[in-house]
Amino acid sequence: MKSKPIYRAAIIGCGAVAGGYDLDPDMGWTVTHAGGYHLCPKTELLAVCDIVPEALSVFGKKWGVKHLYKDYEDMLRQERPDIVSICLPSEYHFDAYRCACQIGIPGIYLEKPVSPNLEEALAMRNVRHGRPVAVNYFRRWNPTLKKLKDEFDDGQYGNPLRVTVHYVKGLISNGSHFIDLLRWFWGEPIGIRRIGNLAGLQRDPGVDFELVWANGLTATFLHISDSSYVCHEIDIFTDQARVTIGQRGQTICSYKSIEEPYFRQFRILSCEEPPNETEWRNCSLRAIEEIVKCLDDGGEPSCTLEDGIKAIELCDQVISG
Repeated sequence: MKSKPIYRAAIIGCGAVAGGYDLDPDMGWTVTHAGGYHLCPKTELLAVCDIVPEALSVFGKKWGVKHLYKDYEDMLRQERPDIVSICLPSEYHFDAYRCACQIGIPGIYLEKPVSPNLEEALAMRNVRHGRPVAVNYFRRWNPTLKKLKDEFDDGQYGNPLRVTVHYVKGLISNGSHFIDLLRWFWGEPIGIRRIGNLAGLQRDPGVDFELVWANGLTATFLHISDSSYVCHEIDIFTDQARVTIGQRGQTICSYKSIEEPYFRQFRILSCEEPPNETEWRNCSLRAIEEIVKCLDDGGEPSCTLEDGIKAIELCDQVISG
């Protein structure tokens, strides 16, 4: 039995990441905002908003939400939630975010990218006024990836040399996920070099480019165009090992340096175990629990508004060439 909730939550936008990806609210784990509020013992999802009546009705029935709105400002003013999730298409994020801040909503869970427009993204700083804003680059709430980051920090894999990222769709919508991940692992890059022409959508093109860090690490991002599948893969080489992160962060495989069994004057990289599944489930739940902790005790979430803005700044530099 779920204890009496402390924080009242609302969601703007009733799409897949808001609650559609979860096939069943009671499956015991989640990848969505609604699922996170459903599973978090300190939150209750009390209201949702969408301009499409059918989507709103289906979402409300699925998640047992009775307070349904077509206008998010009306919802925020009437319901006064403690936390609001903004799950609209990214070009509408800024207006909804600014409205939530002006009305005084204490905590915000913002889908990525924070805005496809750099000027709007930068302006988000001016209205935040210290409230916790978690940006859903969800791999930051994956404990397995946090452990991998700590292992890199401790030198367990040696010095990083080269990273290759394969991604589909747009740089801002998808490539920015991995810009954020590599910033999380190794800090701010010091150089950017575009190595291919822009492809695909004009507002959110795919592009090949490189990021360079002060320690000599180079990350090459390669865009896969016109694919009928989703592919987000990261291949990390160090001077002692190799680590691959597959299936959008759902798997990890580590290769260690061993003696070549036939030509023993060489060493090779060997993966002695099959890829391990990461703790990719419940990232949204952990993000919501962290927002609650920030509201209780202060502090910042693992992926902040500044992190979201920095990802857009780097995307803008890549696109502008």
